[in-house]
Amino acid sequence: MQEGYLDQRLIGQRLIGQRFIIKPTDLTDGVAFYGILYHLHAATPLHIGDTVEITAVSAHGLTVTIIAPQQ
Repeated sequence: MQEGYLDQRLIGQRLIGQRFIIKPTDLTDGVAFYGILYHLHAATPLHIGDTVEITAVSAHGLTVTIIAPQQ
């Protein structure tokens, strides 16, 4: 196993439970945490201004759940 892969998994586990507000670039480019760019995945469509919580991290990106829809 590569050392960088292990570091990324440990960082990913720290992200679970974090909340943030969706910005336009988050939907087009992805969101960066600790210098790692992640694509977003959600069961429902995401909109700019939604407050989301990270519920899972995988090699394919972050799974988020909307906590508060855009106002």
